[in-house]
Amino acid sequence: MNTLTEAQRERVLAMLREGKTLRRIEHETGHRRETIAAYGRRAGLLDGGVVHLDDRRDATTLCEPHRETIADAVAEGTSLRAVHADLVRAGFSGSYSTLKRYVRTRLSPSAETTLLLAA
Repeated sequence: MNTLTEAQRERVLAMLREGKTLRRIEHETGHRRETIAAYGRRAGLLDGGVVHLDDRRDATTLCEPHRETIADAVAEGTSLRAVHADLVRAGFSGSYSTLKRYVRTRLSPSAETTLLLAA
């Protein structure tokens, strides 16, 4: 196991307490997941159990508060790139991919509706 300095150890443990994943911590700190997990287990922050995604994720999507705006724009034939740009100007923090996925899965266009997806 790699040895972390006191400051590195405290940073890793703080990130674990915040609920960040081992992969996220690995990416942000540059330390291996195995090392992070070992320190987390020693500190009693990791019990080795499986975390169910349903327990960690919020069921609402970033697009839900803008549902009517998105639905109206799609019905008018506005491209999703333009819809995304308008939403960003209105304070939307989601990505274009989030918007595409939302429209594809939640708004379920009918057979006669054509979605204009810009590349």
